Amino acid sequence: MSPRTLATAAALATALAYLPASAQSRPSEDALFGGDSGDPKQTPAASAAEKPQATPESAPPSSRPSEDSLFGSTSADDAPSSGSQQPPSPANAASTSPAQPPSSDEGPSGHDQSRDEQALDGHETKEAFGSEEHVDDPLKIGGQFYLRAIIQGNQGVSVSNTTFSAPTLVDGYFDARPTDRLRGMVVGRLSFDPTLSGQNPSLQGTTNPADGSTSAPGATVPNPRVLLDQAWLRFDIERTVFVTAGRQHVKWGTSRFWNPTDFLSPQRKDPLAVFDARTGTSMLKLHVPWESKGWNFYGIAMLDNAGPASTLGRIGGAARAEVVLGESELGASAVAQRGHKPRFGLDLSTALGPLDVYAEAALKRGSDVPLYRLPEGVSLQELIQQAQGIQTLADLKNLPVESYYPTGLTPQISGGANYTFAYSENDSATVGVEYFYNSTGYDSALAYPYLIAQGAFQPFYLGKHYAAIYGVLAGPGSWDKTNFVLTTLGNLSDKSFITRLDVSHRALSYLSIEGYASVDYGQKGGEFRFAMDYPPFQVGGRALVPAPTIQVGGGLRINL
Repeated sequence: MSPRTLATAAALATALAYLPASAQSRPSEDALFGGDSGDPKQTPAASAAEKPQATPESAPPSSRPSEDSLFGSTSADDAPSSGSQQPPSPANAASTSPAQPPSSDEGPSGHDQSRDEQALDGHETKEAFGSEEHVDDPLKIGGQFYLRAIIQGNQGVSVSNTTFSAPTLVDGYFDARPTDRLRGMVVGRLSFDPTLSGQNPSLQGTTNPADGSTSAPGATVPNPRVLLDQAWLRFDIERTVFVTAGRQHVKWGTSRFWNPTDFLSPQRKDPLAVFDARTGTSMLKLHVPWESKGWNFYGIAMLDNAGPASTLGRIGGAARAEVVLGESELGASAVAQRGHKPRFGLDLSTALGPLDVYAEAALKRGSDVPLYRLPEGVSLQELIQQAQGIQTLADLKNLPVESYYPTGLTPQISGGANYTFAYSENDSATVGVEYFYNSTGYDSALAYPYLIAQGAFQPFYLGKHYAAIYGVLAGPGSWDKTNFVLTTLGNLSDKSFITRLDVSHRALSYLSIEGYASVDYGQKGGEFRFAMDYPPFQVGGRALVPAPTIQVGGGLRINL
């Protein structure tokens, strides 16, 4: 053999001789992926009280860890029980590594643990809500689809020219509840009416079906329109103070139709609306319950109730206490905002024999907006005839009408009672009455057109005196899924009235069918028979705003 051949053979023999030893020194998969290889380089074991209980899915100590361990799954099956600790995922390994000192017994290399070993075998971090039970599906998605059709009949208007509208409202929500101490909610809203053009002009400041707001005369509303109804986060501090931050719904008051103490919503509720379409307001709410007595205390920072709070000085504040005394529940509230007079409210609900009685009162000094009065002994129509150049509604602003701010206390008080009685073995009915006194309202309808021109026309809060009477039949006889509500509202100051019958039927598990019919009667020109049919408010011999006579509507509602 040549020297080169001998050298090659010798090198091959040497390699074959060392091959078994190399194979034995190769680390196992357990050593590579953090399994129990008997290596003394491990973090100290948790105490028995801190270890999570083993589950059937748990791998034995010598097996390769599951993908959930590698990637930090937080499913309910893998969530630790109360008092246990949760292994950190690789995503937060960097933040947990400083709390993982190496064991005093180093491995053969004598170096600290690697990043992967720290992520897989290091000490666990504890979250603020780590002791709570996690749910399998923390996110719920749902919503509401509300399709309506409304026909409005008016005096002197032919059937072919009768007003028709078909507003559609869609709500969608994301409701996240990872634990019973943490919840987040987002609700978006879409409104659309195919019977309207791209913009919807409003003459009387009517209620917008998208959010319950009242638009100014001549204002336009986008169609379709997208709104944010709610977006809030709720949690607690030591189960003592409950915090809700973001855009939310908070309603105060006990009355059915008129809520003068509902200070936290910038829009007034439509008493006849089947669905309260008002959107939420942004605030920070702190709730402290006194469970042993059933009392509740609230503190609120208001961020957009009186316009966006772009500076700290514009943030409003509100406080409320609810106290239970025997069979009575008493509430007291107060609100302070820049640009608005302080408001105070009291509300009460109690049982008085067979009656359920309720009342609420809002108190403040003066008024935030001006009031208007006509010259003594002159009607608005006469004032228009005497003036020059009155051709449109906007021209009414030029009339010599006096504006003023009232002095002293200006209370708003509502109250009522209802009685529920059985008229058969399995059926009952409820009847009730309610009264509302509005000290800043008007004694007559003479100023209503001028209020529209000034953007101060607020339905259901125009007059000084209101009254309501209603009756409810819930599932009468064999109609277990059908409800009937008959309501009459009256503006006693201008002597106009409206009577309405509402019927709702649960047709399917998620589908409700609604229908109603209402009749307007009483003094023409009053709130519920408002009309502008005299010169110059006529177009082609027809009234600009004809008096309403009857309204019929129906709706389909799907709740998911």
